[in-house]
Amino acid sequence: MVLFTSGSEKAPKAVPLTHRNILSNSEAILEAFHVTASDSVLGFLPPFHSFGLTVTMVTPVLAGVRVVHHPDPTDAAALARKATSYRTTILCATPTFISYILDRAAPGDLDSLRLLVAGAEKCPDHVFEKGRRLAPNASVLEGYGITECAPVVSANLEGRSRRGSIGVPLKHVEVRVVDVDDLGPVPVGRTGLLLIRGPNVFPGYLGDGGSDPFLQRDGVSWYNSGDLARIDEEGFIWFAGRLKRFLKAGGEMISLPALEAPLAELYPPDEQGPRVAVEGIETPGGRRIVLFATVPITSREANQVLQESGFSGIMRLDEVRIVERIPVLGTGKTDYKILRAWIQEPPEPASGPDHGVHRPASGSNGRDGR
Repeated sequence: MVLFTSGSEKAPKAVPLTHRNILSNSEAILEAFHVTASDSVLGFLPPFHSFGLTVTMVTPVLAGVRVVHHPDPTDAAALARKATSYRTTILCATPTFISYILDRAAPGDLDSLRLLVAGAEKCPDHVFEKGRRLAPNASVLEGYGITECAPVVSANLEGRSRRGSIGVPLKHVEVRVVDVDDLGPVPVGRTGLLLIRGPNVFPGYLGDGGSDPFLQRDGVSWYNSGDLARIDEEGFIWFAGRLKRFLKAGGEMISLPALEAPLAELYPPDEQGPRVAVEGIETPGGRRIVLFATVPITSREANQVLQESGFSGIMRLDEVRIVERIPVLGTGKTDYKILRAWIQEPPEPASGPDHGVHRPASGSNGRDGR
């Protein structure tokens, strides 16, 4: 298969996945989650997304597991009805799409589920809480994957999970955390750059003349995920964010996902998509961190939310822009590269004391960045 990276941060890259990549990942998934022919999967993720391709299409077909397909991942009401009608036992999706289904599900609709697995983006606390309430017989778990890894790298498992972590590596997958600057080893529990190796790791990008995605350590080739993480004493991986989603200011690293998280908890996505997103750029005059929001909120109010969540000093927003819609990819992920372009556009004249409504220049796609 040839898939493409999501393009949420920069132009997509062509990722070839071999038979060995996909089959090894499928085998590891089946073993990790104890999937049998008596299970049935609610399948609605698009096949151009590695999560949808491997987890909800190829793996069930190869294992003889029934899949109940639906063409629209945003059609939450129909998905809840299908889960009820077909008594599906496994639901794997992004937290955004899971949240849509939970919002439309009534008590009893999801009683047949035994696994509710979130991946592809950080799973907010409210999804765990709703999942446990509306799918009372299901284990609500979070995993982590990358297109280049076919895609699943790690997951929390039934009987072995840590809330907030992205779980433990799947069978035959190895991970290592190294220092961001010198690529040397770091102590257990220290955050660094996450490296991955295993039969699920792709052979390299097609037609890309950029930097080599692999690093050589102790004579072994490792895939450089570009993600920051730490590994605790029990082997659980704790995701810290994309390295590209950090800015440097005052000699310190500012995590844009960390600033976005408490605001996203306050204003979770609805069926129209995300309601808030934080992006920033480094300029000759210093950093510029902007909250884009579809809800009425001022800079003062937003920074107060951050302050109440424990952020202070340089960990703050420089601006709030109210937008008609947060741009997303076909997978439902926020398209941050469009937001970066918007930061460099001046907003329209303010409609209130603290912010205006931002309407992107013609040619900027506010719905789908593909």
